Amino acid sequence: MYRLCRRIAVLVALAPLCLVVSGVAEAQGVGAGVKGGYLFSSFDFGDASDVLDSSNGWMAGLFFGGNRPGRVGLMGEINVLAKRGDAGTGSATIYYAQVPVLLRINVGSRSTSGVSGYGIVGPAIDLKIGENLADLADIDLESGSGSLVVGVGVELTRFIIEARGTWSLRNIAKDAAGADVKSKTFAVLFGLRFN
Repeated sequence: MYRLCRRIAVLVALAPLCLVVSGVAEAQGVGAGVKGGYLFSSFDFGDASDVLDSSNGWMAGLFFGGNRPGRVGLMGEINVLAKRGDAGTGSATIYYAQVPVLLRINVGSRSTSGVSGYGIVGPAIDLKIGENLADLADIDLESGSGSLVVGVGVELTRFIIEARGTWSLRNIAKDAAGADVKSKTFAVLFGLRFN
C-alpha cells in the first residue's frame, strides 16, 4: 500500500508539469485534456474462471493530440487504472499506469466549438504500479504487458463522452504453469479538453 501511495504522489507532483505542457500544446494548436470514469474489469483465467469474478473500478488520465480540427490524428494518453475483481471472500485490485498511442478518426464538425464524433484504435503499454490481491497470493503478475484499445466518443465543444474496450494481448501471469490469464476492460469516460 505504501508503494501505491508513493507512486500516486509522484503522479500528483507531475500534474503541474502536465498543465505547462498543455499550455505549450495550446499555443501550437495541439489539443490536451483530462478524462476519467467507470471501468468494468474482467479477468480470464482459462479453466479456472471462478478464481476472480468481474467487478468495477476506475480510470483517470491526461490526453494530448488527436487533431480535433482534422479528419485523422494521432493521440497519446497517460492513464491510471484500478482493475478490480471479486475473489470470493474479498476483492482484488490491480493498479496500472497505461500509455496508449491511438489513431483517432474524427467525424462531424471541425470547429472546436461544434459537435463531433470520433473513433480510436491503437496499442497500449500497461505497467503495474500496485496490487492488492487478497486471496490470490499464489498468483504473481507481470510488471508490464501490452493491450489493444478500441473506442468511440462524442465531443460537444470541450466536453467529452467516450466508451472504450481494452484487451490484453498476452498472458499477465508470471511463472504460472499452464495458467493463461488475460484481462479485458470496458470503460465509460467523461472528459474536458483544455483547448
